[in-house]
Amino acid sequence: MKKVLLALMLIPTLALAWEPTHTVTVIVGNTPGAGNEIAFRELAAIVQKTTPKFVYVVENKPGADSVIAQNQFFTAQPDGYTVNLPSHMSTYVTNDIWEAKIKRGWSWDSFTDVMTMGKSPLALVASPKSRVNTPIEFVRLIATTTRPINIAVGGGAHRTAYEYLMTKAHGNTDLIKPIRFNGPLPAVISVSTFDGRDGTEFGIMPIAVARPLVEAGKVKIIGFTGTHTMPQYPNVPLLNTIAPGINVYAAWSLQLPPNTPKPIVNWYQKQFAAAARSKEYRTWCEQNVVFTEEAELQPEGLHRQMVNLRETFLPVLRQIDLSKE
Repeated sequence: MKKVLLALMLIPTLALAWEPTHTVTVIVGNTPGAGNEIAFRELAAIVQKTTPKFVYVVENKPGADSVIAQNQFFTAQPDGYTVNLPSHMSTYVTNDIWEAKIKRGWSWDSFTDVMTMGKSPLALVASPKSRVNTPIEFVRLIATTTRPINIAVGGGAHRTAYEYLMTKAHGNTDLIKPIRFNGPLPAVISVSTFDGRDGTEFGIMPIAVARPLVEAGKVKIIGFTGTHTMPQYPNVPLLNTIAPGINVYAAWSLQLPPNTPKPIVNWYQKQFAAAARSKEYRTWCEQNVVFTEEAELQPEGLHRQMVNLRETFLPVLRQIDLSKE
């Protein structure tokens, strides 16, 4: 009997069921109001209904398209009390292009992935003062403009869509410039304040973030990325008509530090995947033009999708002349 008790005492605590017992720090590499933070807060509220011990505090650490946050997160303890909310295109793809020199020892697959929290089509939006209302009009403008045009982008996915549009539509890169913001919310706000001459006339960001300003009449939608018309906006055309293959989405994951023990990973995956499947979250997704992929509610499915994302877009992005950046 004593041997049995001794053996039980030697079993590591983490081999048993794990759950948080004190505050979890949630790192967001964007300014407040980005899609990853919004989606996480909605999921966390659902998790807290069955797991009231789960409490958290958000730390927004914008800069260098989330690399500042990722550099810090890479050194976090793998104890379940620090999580990160990376944007797919930034962390898994474009950080290898524009931010490669400031990454501190990590690569796209260094971390412990848990699941995808949601995806949202990107919207090409314009100021109400812009004369452009359709994708075709946008193409004509960027191909023939004789005046400078600024396009606001707030993340890697947004910049990828911009570069893809410019390549397919033969935009005048001498006069058209991407204006970079620390997140999609300040990017769309900049479009809403365009005065008709100076500033950012257009922007590319998730519709989930732009929607409040769209509904308030502060910006208008020109078109969506992706392959399916959004039921919430049945009259908004797809940008595929002017740039075939522009299947870029804003997408956000739940991530843990490198070498996080399996029981901790399992707790986060089980709790947050269940929340993502709930009726409450599905309703929120419908209201905010967000969707989930069942396969990506598992670490393995998320990893496969990131491999596909890199294989699709890195060859395009590596053709960019970085000396002009």
